[in-house]
Amino acid sequence: MSITVLVVGGTGESFVGDERTEVTGLLSAVTDCLDDRFTARWVPYAASYGPVPLRDGLSYAESVDGGVASLAEAFGRCSGDVALLGYSQGAVVVRRFAASLTDAECARIVGLGLVADPHQPPGGVPGCDGWGVAGPGDPLPPSLPVFWVGAPDDVICNASPDSLLRDIADLTGAMELRYPGRWWTEIRKRLLRNDLQNADATSVSPEQWRRDPGRIAGAWREVCGYLPKELAWHQVRIANNEGGQHTSYAARPYGHTPLTDADATGCQTLAMWLQVQATFTPPHHPAPPTTAAWTPPSAA
Repeated sequence: MSITVLVVGGTGESFVGDERTEVTGLLSAVTDCLDDRFTARWVPYAASYGPVPLRDGLSYAESVDGGVASLAEAFGRCSGDVALLGYSQGAVVVRRFAASLTDAECARIVGLGLVADPHQPPGGVPGCDGWGVAGPGDPLPPSLPVFWVGAPDDVICNASPDSLLRDIADLTGAMELRYPGRWWTEIRKRLLRNDLQNADATSVSPEQWRRDPGRIAGAWREVCGYLPKELAWHQVRIANNEGGQHTSYAARPYGHTPLTDADATGCQTLAMWLQVQATFTPPHHPAPPTTAAWTPPSAA
């Protein structure tokens, strides 16, 4: 049984013009642990969030759209069984692509592995009781086996219900410095529609003002968890003991699960789950690769 693993990295792990095929970034800690039944392939895309990591980068929305197109092309070139892995922004790409699959295409999917999914559902990971910072995402086909890896203190996959960072996520999807007017237009549209995640929890009232100090303190804790464990500016270095949550999955013990021992990382746990899936999933007849030409989005 041969399984192709298509891997989509997070923000900053790929770039426009990326021609690499070998898996890199955090998810290489998953693919490095897989046995010889698996062949891993990197899926390149812009992987940008406006000016992060490059000043003139594509907006998050454009980056995700380009990633979905790139993943669709890679999937169309595969025959036989496939597994899909995504980390952070890459998890959004994977789940958006998976939501569009037909029943026949779903039957070829051995499993989806989503690490630090911004749309992670409550209870997707033990200890994570809230949605990811981006709220509910595209519904996944119920037949697809999915394994989420996340940390309770990683705001990207487990933001508090009324987190101010949800507002930031909602308002920065179209952020890019090349076309600030376009971004401002999208902000105005969202505000006029009042479709922010926190729309029902936000108002201009004394009651709201009493809640806001707690929300600000909560947002500060979530930001500290997201930032690195050490903050540096010129010669100044500041310890951030609660930091590094979003990049912890390849380094820190993930906790005891039935699949691995207590010292296994989140990435190792995901690798073990994929191998179990491969063992107990009957192989499907190879599907011929798609031969239709694919044209990348002009913005990418």
